[in-house]
Amino acid sequence: MKVNKTNMCVILLAGGIGSRFSSKITKQLIKINNKSILEICIENLKHNIGNIQIQLVSNKNNINEIILISKKYNLLEPIVGGKERQDSVYRGLIAIQPYFPEYVLIHDSARPIISRRVVKELLNLVKNKPVCVIPIIPVNDAVRVVKENKEIEYIDKKNHFLVQTPQLCCYKDLLLAHQNTNKTFEDESSILISMGKKINTIKGDTMSLKITYKKDFEMLEPHLNYRNYVTKIGVGFDIHRFNKTTINDKENFITLGGIKIKNKKSLIGHSDADALLHAITDSILGVINCGDIGLLFPPSDKKWENFDSSYFLKQAAILLKEKSGKIINIDAVVISEKPKILDYSNLIKESIGNILKINPNRISIKGKTSENLGFIGREEGIAVIANTSIQIIDDIDDN
Repeated sequence: MKVNKTNMCVILLAGGIGSRFSSKITKQLIKINNKSILEICIENLKHNIGNIQIQLVSNKNNINEIILISKKYNLLEPIVGGKERQDSVYRGLIAIQPYFPEYVLIHDSARPIISRRVVKELLNLVKNKPVCVIPIIPVNDAVRVVKENKEIEYIDKKNHFLVQTPQLCCYKDLLLAHQNTNKTFEDESSILISMGKKINTIKGDTMSLKITYKKDFEMLEPHLNYRNYVTKIGVGFDIHRFNKTTINDKENFITLGGIKIKNKKSLIGHSDADALLHAITDSILGVINCGDIGLLFPPSDKKWENFDSSYFLKQAAILLKEKSGKIINIDAVVISEKPKILDYSNLIKESIGNILKINPNRISIKGKTSENLGFIGREEGIAVIANTSIQIIDDIDDN
């Protein structure tokens, strides 16, 4: 999303007392798997928007807990809101004034499911310099005006929509609108409309339901800790040749999978020539689209000369963790005439498991020969093919 986030802030409203929710705990602080609805909302905002200043607005009863949550997620110092939602938004606008925002996203924390598509479309419209953009969804049911349980008016549902958050607003226009009204409005778009401002709309998301009643919570609960995980397969390949020259007894080994194996010839490589760890590293980097081992640790750099390849694999694992990826299985084939891999496969699995901090049973190491064919058959080197299956959040938007 190509947008200058340095001139944009989020005001996240968490000050409602939830009188219609019928709970002793404020609804945004109710926990699911040890995470409050507010925390889930913050994580979804960060996941969909990235690095952006977030201003939390709390009620006075929950401010201490909101302060802790703000510190946990490195947010701006929270403030106490007003009696009405409109008052809280205004106080939030004043609080972020020192950051000179050009645009502000106003969002209700009671709406924890945030559509990546909606956020993308909102941010993409910043280039058009709008006053306000709101997500809307059509009214599907018949609409009536009812008073005292009596229908008094029919309304054609055509051209009637429900308004959601987050709402993207020009900071100066919204601040001025708040300062020049003494009426109470339901949301940002309505107060701007009252000032004669044009409102743009985008298609909202029906899953972005606001939790108002307990039934709303019960309906959304199965989805609140849900992330769109997919399984991706990464392929790695590496090849190293044996040193043909006579070597001393201290060098009659190769490093494979992080362990030293006795062998008449050593392998030649810029680092420790651990072809197995190199192939697995490449397979992980492939899943997260981070290039390959040569890109991150170039052989032209003397820094990596004779380096322990377990470091490369650990770095790939760190990058994977940053993207919330989890290794499901590693399946590697070492192609060599000598040494015989079967004799060392369990030790290798234990070693790789320790490096990656995963159960060795998730790792398969197989040895194959080339039936005396080619350079491997002539015992001039070895090759490794590695496949790694990984469960990871699918954050690629094809739209």
